[in-house]
Amino acid sequence: MLTDLHSHLTVVLPSDDFSGVEVAEDIDVLREIAGTVDDATVIVMPWGERGLPNERATGGFLQSVEVQFATGIVQRDFSDRAGAERATRMDTLKSGLEAALAGWTIPGFDTPCELIGGETSPISTGVSIYVQTWATTRFLRGE
Repeated sequence: MLTDLHSHLTVVLPSDDFSGVEVAEDIDVLREIAGTVDDATVIVMPWGERGLPNERATGGFLQSVEVQFATGIVQRDFSDRAGAERATRMDTLKSGLEAALAGWTIPGFDTPCELIGGETSPISTGVSIYVQTWATTRFLRGE
């Protein structure tokens, strides 16, 4: 999944707006690398999975699994004390990322990506990250 997300975003995100795409193992790594990557870099990481009950009463096994992942957009700007320029620019970056993911189906998954929510957080002076959580589903199939 992460390889497919990385490949997709690398191809579809406008290079005029975004610097690149990185993959992080977990939230600690995301926070650590967010302070070191270029401005307008997207970081992708797994978030969680939740299995739903087996849908078949008889004759095989079919379980839907909701898979969540997070995307973080890093923004570096040391010139705007009030944050208005950063907030306005983040709207543009967020729109680009949402256009790349909303409705796209990861290969091997069964439903398109849907946005769950998002929030911004400071990393260090002049560096912030806007993290969104996304969900999709896959099926576990058995005999």
